[in-house]
Amino acid sequence: MGDTVRVTLVFPRALWEEIRRRIPPGQRSRVIAEAAERELRRRQRMESVERLRALQRELQAKYGQLPDSSEDIRRMREERDAELTGLR
Repeated sequence: MGDTVRVTLVFPRALWEEIRRRIPPGQRSRVIAEAAERELRRRQRMESVERLRALQRELQAKYGQLPDSSEDIRRMREERDAELTGLR
């Protein structure tokens, strides 16, 4: 974290006491920043999933039920892996 800013955050008292008890001074900012980064990535994944679900609903409304392609994807992955390992 080369470029940093100082911020004020408000925590529930019990949570802050747990943080103070478990995380040594000098490490708290890093641990809290890492937790915030993980939460942001999780939220981005959830937004992506929701966009995919919306697209799926749109395609289903337009074209009806589409065939399940999971078996095709599994087979393609097996073929790719076999090529990468030299088995094919």
